[in-house]
Amino acid sequence: MLLLKDECSLCKRIVSSSVLRRCFRCGKLYCFDCSTFTQDGDIVCLNCARRMVSPKKFGTKYSPLSRYLLRRAMFTDRIVLPFAEIEGIIGDNLPFGAVRDAEWWANSRGSAQGRAWIDVGWRVHNVDLNKRTATFIRVTEIEVKIKKRPDKSIPKTFAKKTFRPSRPKRRGPPSKTRLARVQARFRNVERQSASLQQHRGEFKPRPAHEKRLYKPEAEPSKQ
Repeated sequence: MLLLKDECSLCKRIVSSSVLRRCFRCGKLYCFDCSTFTQDGDIVCLNCARRMVSPKKFGTKYSPLSRYLLRRAMFTDRIVLPFAEIEGIIGDNLPFGAVRDAEWWANSRGSAQGRAWIDVGWRVHNVDLNKRTATFIRVTEIEVKIKKRPDKSIPKTFAKKTFRPSRPKRRGPPSKTRLARVQARFRNVERQSASLQQHRGEFKPRPAHEKRLYKPEAEPSKQ
């Protein structure tokens, strides 16, 4: 009996075709170790599963490495980084090509990883696949572009114009409506003050429910 074999798209192992699963997002074949199931029961590879649960990041995958090299450029011109430390900087695993092929570390703008260190003035000097280390050296200094402030000088056409000083507004006599409102406010204040003077120095008047229950001149009978 002839067994059909195929390669896993993630770990590159040659396994039986019956063991491989097809991811519903990218459509590639993966083995049991490189695939999982979603909550809906669909088969998804580990790369697509990580993209589904990880938050969106600005820039590329290797943008954190660019920011790291920019900070280190203030102190040194040569850095030796292990692959494990680079994975910690970018917050993700390096592809298998970075571990097996030295051409992945080529100083070329045609790749995302190449632009990550070339755009900030660094280049890969040496890669040791046995020790899993990469040596970066700084070749140029990044010029920080400073935006010029806009010229706030007065234009010539605007300076030639003559402006008259603004005249203060003259206020006329108040209207009848405003006078009526002011008089009404004074009356309300007088009524409020008169009501307060009526009970000044005396006890607080009895509430309405006590006046209905008891007569003011008689006390309740004691049982």
